[in-house]
Amino acid sequence: MLSDVLMDVRYALRTMRQSPVFTVAAVLVLALGIGVTTALFSVVDGVLLRPLPFPEPERLVVMSSEQPRRVPPRYSLPSYEDLAKRMTQVRSLSAYTGHLFNLTGEGDAQQVRGAWVVGDFFGAFGTKPVLGRTFAPEEREARVVVLSHARWQKTGGSPGVLGQTLTLDGQPYTVIGVMPPSFTTFGFTTEVWAPFDSQPGAALSEERLERGDRAFIVAGRLAPGATLESARHELKAMSEEMLALDRNLSLWLVTYGEQLTSNVSLLLWVLLGAVTLVLMLAAANVAHLQLARSAARQRELGIRVALGAGRGRLVRQLLTESVLLALLGGVAGVLLALWATDLVLMLGGNRLPRSDEVVVHGRVLLFALGVTLTTGVGVGLVPALQRSQLSPGVVLGRGATEASRGRTHAVLVVAEVALALMLVTGAGLMLKSFWRMHQADPGVDASGVFVARLSLGTERYGDTERAANFHRELTRRLAARPEVAAVGVGQSLPAGGDIRRSGYWLEGTEDPPVRPNALVNTATPGFLEALRVPLLAGRGLADSDGLNAPLVMVVSERFARDVFPGQDAVGRRVSFGGDDADGNPLWVTVVGVVGDVAYAGIEAGHEPTVYRPMAQEPYGGGQLAVRAAAGLVPQALEAVVRAELRAVDSQVALAQVATLEERLSMDLGQPRFRAVLLGAFGVLALVLAAVGIYGVMSYSVTQRAQEMSIRMALGARAADVLRLVVGQALRRVGLGLVLGLLGALAAHRIMEGLLYGMGALDVSVLASVSLLLLGTAWLASWLPARRAASVDPASVLRRG
Repeated sequence: MLSDVLMDVRYALRTMRQSPVFTVAAVLVLALGIGVTTALFSVVDGVLLRPLPFPEPERLVVMSSEQPRRVPPRYSLPSYEDLAKRMTQVRSLSAYTGHLFNLTGEGDAQQVRGAWVVGDFFGAFGTKPVLGRTFAPEEREARVVVLSHARWQKTGGSPGVLGQTLTLDGQPYTVIGVMPPSFTTFGFTTEVWAPFDSQPGAALSEERLERGDRAFIVAGRLAPGATLESARHELKAMSEEMLALDRNLSLWLVTYGEQLTSNVSLLLWVLLGAVTLVLMLAAANVAHLQLARSAARQRELGIRVALGAGRGRLVRQLLTESVLLALLGGVAGVLLALWATDLVLMLGGNRLPRSDEVVVHGRVLLFALGVTLTTGVGVGLVPALQRSQLSPGVVLGRGATEASRGRTHAVLVVAEVALALMLVTGAGLMLKSFWRMHQADPGVDASGVFVARLSLGTERYGDTERAANFHRELTRRLAARPEVAAVGVGQSLPAGGDIRRSGYWLEGTEDPPVRPNALVNTATPGFLEALRVPLLAGRGLADSDGLNAPLVMVVSERFARDVFPGQDAVGRRVSFGGDDADGNPLWVTVVGVVGDVAYAGIEAGHEPTVYRPMAQEPYGGGQLAVRAAAGLVPQALEAVVRAELRAVDSQVALAQVATLEERLSMDLGQPRFRAVLLGAFGVLALVLAAVGIYGVMSYSVTQRAQEMSIRMALGARAADVLRLVVGQALRRVGLGLVLGLLGALAAHRIMEGLLYGMGALDVSVLASVSLLLLGTAWLASWLPARRAASVDPASVLRRG
């Protein structure tokens, strides 16, 4: 048996060497299909399939909402403490939130991304440090810190880091441990972890006392014997009691992996499905080549049958040739995948969660091998069965199997057109969606705006007045510079993160069981002016809106329309919770209405937004927005900002320096990623379908040359031949378009969640793609038909 296989392999290699054009064409087409499929699978594997780098990752759970959200819910510390006391199905329940630390004492002040943690944080994730230890239960208020592996490397990577002191936000923290490189948590890149209660005044902070201050992610590990369903059941049982304390609480559990990839899993599966269609198109093209080549080898196969070769022997021989072709294509495809994977990450895949784990490794190579063997068998099976089931007399008879071969070609053309239409339709929808996002109004004028992040330490700026004085002095000094047209500080910038939402109710109404939410952006005077958000009514934030002044706010047009429909919003009052000294609700008065701004990103749209004076509602840092004077590029403002910041307080660091245009461009990163990839796959599908149709029609014209010559000798005109050939192709294409449209209609619900401002059944896209494929098919069939119509029939008939 082994000797027979080796003989088949040697014979297949000789046959392939004798047909170099066929071999190279088939290998290149297969390499393209296998390569892009392998590259996409490496991304899906790294992001979705590979186990998380934690012990028993399926038991790591996160508090979430039952209905999927683009932005996962956050929780207050009082709600977390209640959950930690009541839950028995989840152990090591922990809360954590991102924080920008000011690191001083090592040259210029710098910002370090970190996290405040509460509870058994490292126990929940189950990961041991590579150096030192993590927080002990009694170190709830201790000023100790654990470093990430990357931060440790920045400090020199020496074991002597243990016991060293870092000055974070003006406080000394002792390094007690270093985590492994694989330890990351979603939501932010973290370099240091510290206990929340170690910061000055933490016990009396709003985070500790206010249920409306929802800034924490809550995670834990299922207790021994517990399941996800039993933990959800426990949460449901306590929901009435918990919701009585906080009406906006989301009480649901999901696995950490599910939450981590919730925003990208649909996209990646759609992309993998799209690239599979590309592979199927490539396979169909190679199947066309195989069928055409089997016709050229008709006499050879007939002789083998006449000499006693059985059907199984012929099938094995032909499949061996097909699989060898696929293996050559697979090797080239893997090499292509190594480059294509880097290209996918460069195009925007690096913004996916776990993108650093995307690599072509053993499991991806096994996948490539499986795809290669399946493709090899698939493209060779039909020709092998077709050629092996005939008697020697039939096989040796000239043209005896043209009808059978023609039907197979026709089926492949129909399938190619249907697959191409589904793929090009998806690409068209994605490109149109991206164009709409690109054209959408973010609500600001981003040109000429320099942005950066500030972080004020709680030790130096723990009280409202000191923080307000810092912001006032910095913005005053910058506004006095001739390079600056406008300047302000806000908690949130479009596509800049740091988004906070809070429930509210309207004066004159009952406090509802579930308060509607508004996006709350604390800001200084000049912030809205720097972004050129238009003032529609009333006034903007002013210097007079100080700590002891009446509570005021400016609201967005969407907020005014939703909360005060058909009314003048200026002068109306709402409450976000809390009572004054007399026990009455704290009412906040609307003093102005401005245009809508998409702070959570274009895809999220314009939310009801309120702007509170930063002097009345302190925020430890903020995002600086500086508009350059006319004729000055925003990048030139960095030196100006750093000079004035150094003059106000050299201990405050400036980070995430960029232009607002760059920030908005990053917001379009994932939509651009999916539009570019699906667009590229759509172009590949169109090219492969066109090549397939052209190849089939060229083959058909060659096989029917004598028939057409007889028609022309009997009086048929060239136009009649053109109509015959093109008509035959378009009938097949028409059937393929119908099947493709049915497939697109069946798959439209999958695409809905990836589109912006449009449905997946967009008539203009479906019609345009159908016409494009029809035009491509007409051209691909017209070229060989024109060649056939221009041939001298006498010369063809003389050749026989």
